[in-house]
Amino acid sequence: MRRGPWNHNLQYHDVVLRAVPPQCMSALDVGCGKGELAQRLATVCRQVTAIDCAPIDRAIPEVHFLAGDFMTYSFPEGGFDLITAVAVLHHLPLRAALTRFRTLLRPGGVLAVIGLYRIDTPVDLALGCCALPISWAIRRCLGEAQVGAPIQDAAETLREIRTAAHEVLPGALVRRHFFFRYSLVWKKVQTEPRQ
Repeated sequence: MRRGPWNHNLQYHDVVLRAVPPQCMSALDVGCGKGELAQRLATVCRQVTAIDCAPIDRAIPEVHFLAGDFMTYSFPEGGFDLITAVAVLHHLPLRAALTRFRTLLRPGGVLAVIGLYRIDTPVDLALGCCALPISWAIRRCLGEAQVGAPIQDAAETLREIRTAAHEVLPGALVRRHFFFRYSLVWKKVQTEPRQ
């Protein structure tokens, strides 16, 4: 577990960092918020671009911050070895965002998402009931790191997210995590050379 102020999103930054491809040259952190993940990515990726719809009031020499809409910003197709998105996908149109991620990744690149899903099943409800007191206890012990981003409930269930991911990103690994989160990790297939 991380040290210092805590929240549900910071809890899963290590899941994202474990997905970073070897010799990552260029990373894009979508919905970067205060830039905590972007700063950590800069230690393992040569070039990090971080975008958020709100202006970022932070200077990190290794990170290029952009204020703008990820869905419409003019990024080069196939321009990134890694794309990350923590607690962002539920703010975007699901299939359109997954398609945009796929387009912006270069072959061999990795997409790493930590997302929220709508509680729908008895398992979801049971895990949520267990997570609430544990979350409260951790915040009491470590302090609470403010998210600093708009709060929005997730519209899609985990089943709907898995279905969309498998349609748009064949082979994507979607795993349920504690604290109302899931991870989605996908590696874009290398293009086969033409014979």
